[in-house]
Amino acid sequence: MKQSEPVPAAPTRSRTDRKSQLATIAANLFCERGYHAVGLGDIATEAGITGPAIYKHFRNKQAILAYAAADLASAIEGVLAEVPASGPPWERLDQVVRALSAVVVERRRGVQLYQWERRYLDADDHARFTATITSLVGAIADLLGKARPRLPAADRTTLAAAACSAIASLSTHRTQVSPRVAAAGLRAIALGVLATGLPPRLAAAGNGHPLPAAIGDFVSRRERLLVSALRPFRERGFHAVTMEDIGAAAGIGGSSVYRHFASKGDLLAAVYYRAADRLAVATSTAIEGARDPGEALRRLVDAYIEFSYLDSDLAAVYLSEYGNLPADDRHALRKVQREHVEQWVRLVVAVREDTRTSYARLAVHAALNIVHDLSMARHRHTDADQIKHLVFAALAS
Repeated sequence: MKQSEPVPAAPTRSRTDRKSQLATIAANLFCERGYHAVGLGDIATEAGITGPAIYKHFRNKQAILAYAAADLASAIEGVLAEVPASGPPWERLDQVVRALSAVVVERRRGVQLYQWERRYLDADDHARFTATITSLVGAIADLLGKARPRLPAADRTTLAAAACSAIASLSTHRTQVSPRVAAAGLRAIALGVLATGLPPRLAAAGNGHPLPAAIGDFVSRRERLLVSALRPFRERGFHAVTMEDIGAAAGIGGSSVYRHFASKGDLLAAVYYRAADRLAVATSTAIEGARDPGEALRRLVDAYIEFSYLDSDLAAVYLSEYGNLPADDRHALRKVQREHVEQWVRLVVAVREDTRTSYARLAVHAALNIVHDLSMARHRHTDADQIKHLVFAALAS
């Protein structure tokens, strides 16, 4: 009997593959729990290795975040590299949309890194990551200009940014949807946005976030703390801001801060309940006075854009710091957030009776993410009326 040849050993995972695996796991956790709430031990546990083993690949958590951002940027650059140099513009646009949708579907849990957690990148890493996103929007805008040559340059950029936000929206929720359906839905929504028209911008977009309104001397100390916490939480994140920082911004020193809030978590919860209450009032007011579902939806869109655009610090904190709430508040407020989305879904289905609920939910999340990204951008290029048109383009696709 012929002696069998030895079976070759299975190839071991390369160091680069292991780094990518760890970075992907970390990105998922960062997006789900927040960068500061995730420790190296959490990443190690998810990866099935010991904590010290991570140091064979990364010197610290900051290095993992930088690698994860660079990895996502590389995937985006791969989308752009595959665009044909010639051909009908709409076909080339469609190819970009399909490829970007595939990246988002594949990396769903970690794509939201682009939205909030990149705040914690070092300046150079942040600049490189932002440049990649800017290049993506610019490439889509250029193609859109070839497909729609009469479209003003500013509108091309706005539509391109909105289409990217619509596609990225899959990372902002956990709606159960198959990869095939998600990819097809995102493609249809993004192309619908790219094909829409925009009204002329009525006013200059402004340079950066609007400054917070001055707080009058007659305002209570508790109110001063709530208002003063918003901008620091938005720009630096919950964990990077101390109660002393907030007290100093409010003109309240020392232990006096804790007479109004027992902890920073309690203060954050108060911010969330305020945002939830304002949204609830705006939603009920919009719907109660409507004569039909179409009018109710239009009024709801107006109310939500006004909240996000005019009170963007409060809206940004409401969207970005959920994972840092005390557990009981987190569960209660999650129900409020879900009900708000479901109200949108019910109205969309009522207006478009041929739309499945699952697809309506996908479109609603895309529309909401367009509002979030464009109204809260560091440099606004759109006004509220243009955002409204983009929302209806997403919902109607």
